[in-house]
Amino acid sequence: MKIPRFFKTIRFRLTLWYSVFLVLILSILVIGINVALIRSRPTITVGIAPFPGDSQAWRQVVQDERDRNTQDLRTYSLIGVAAVLVLGAVGGYFLSGWMLKPVDRVSLLAARISHTNLEERINYKGPKDEVKRLADTFDDMLRRLEEAFESQKQFIQDASHELKTPIATALANIEVLEMDGRATAEDYKHLMDVIKMSLERMNDVSSGLLLLSEGTPPESKWARVDINSLMNEVVDEAGAEAMSAGISLEWKPAQSVLDIKGDALHVKQAIINLVDNAIKYNRPGGAVQLSTRSDDNRVVIEVRDSGIGIAPEDLPHVFERFYRVDKSRSRERGGSGLGLAIVKKIVEDHGGTVSVESTLGQGSTFRISLLKHQPN
Repeated sequence: MKIPRFFKTIRFRLTLWYSVFLVLILSILVIGINVALIRSRPTITVGIAPFPGDSQAWRQVVQDERDRNTQDLRTYSLIGVAAVLVLGAVGGYFLSGWMLKPVDRVSLLAARISHTNLEERINYKGPKDEVKRLADTFDDMLRRLEEAFESQKQFIQDASHELKTPIATALANIEVLEMDGRATAEDYKHLMDVIKMSLERMNDVSSGLLLLSEGTPPESKWARVDINSLMNEVVDEAGAEAMSAGISLEWKPAQSVLDIKGDALHVKQAIINLVDNAIKYNRPGGAVQLSTRSDDNRVVIEVRDSGIGIAPEDLPHVFERFYRVDKSRSRERGGSGLGLAIVKKIVEDHGGTVSVESTLGQGSTFRISLLKHQPN
């Protein structure tokens, strides 16, 4: 037979113990009052008439005895109530301390944990009651904090590395030119180009970090966005880049009007990031296909390429900050490692989802799903 969950709680055990304790105290009180009354009765001497005199005197004696017993009862009751209060308070204090001792243990362990030892856990091994749930919740919170600290630490290291690389490149070129006594104007022009590229890369990283650190934009500033028109703008802007890379850019618009509610600039940036990746990580003579369609109450945007593809072990991480499938090739192409993370944030800020399907060596398909605009 399964024991109900309530019977395992501290509240039930405290109620049970207090009830038993109260019954015990009340029993002692009743017994004590009865013993006191019995012992307070006058001793009747044998051979002496207990009620001498006439009937009036007899009634007076009985009334006096009754009044004395009543007064004794009141006195002993007040003394008993005071004793019950004192014993109840003292007993309740020690009983509560005994029952709540595991909470003190949890508190002491929790106080010892700081950012330097987040790997520690309470691992409470008591009954499945409130304290057990508290300890398990605290352990889960520590796990999430540890993951957050590790993520933050990794993020800072990656950001520092991304900013350090262009700085080191610029400094190295400056030092080489300083040591070259025969530097020409052409050398200085090349140095300016290198510094400019380094600054642009640092600006891209800082802009991406700023966008990722922003909170969810307020919906009051959103407006109706025509996805087909937005896609036309994306194709116009990415066309030159695709042409110079020898990639064909194909755009298949939906036959119906597809509207969403959101920030047009941010949604456009998310799509451009996907198209930019599809062009960069494609192969000469490859293709990038863009399409939109309606799926019930959602608008689906697909960016399909015939590029190098993504390995299965890398797919779960492609939307993480600074994650690169091929770090060396990514840096050669000028990537900051934030493009897909920005896509994910923008899409989720709009209540949508982004996913990817890929086959290594054959290409990838990125899919954005956004809620349709519902006219009031």
